Amino acid sequence: MKQSTVLGIFALLISVSWVAFGFWKMLFIILLTLIGCGIGYLLELNQIKFDDLAIKALTKLTNKQGGN
Repeated sequence: MKQSTVLGIFALLISVSWVAFGFWKMLFIILLTLIGCGIGYLLELNQIKFDDLAIKALTKLTNKQGGN
């Protein structure tokens, strides 16, 4: 997609969310989205896959529950 199309869609989403939710809720949604993108970018830089993280977390949870 062209950059102008992406920015146009982004501006449309911001304006619709501003009208639907109000300014502070819209700002909160945008900040959470940017934080999530930043975390994903850092994980990608370190070549960590989400599947591996999920498997590790699930095995830790099942091991802790099995020990009780």
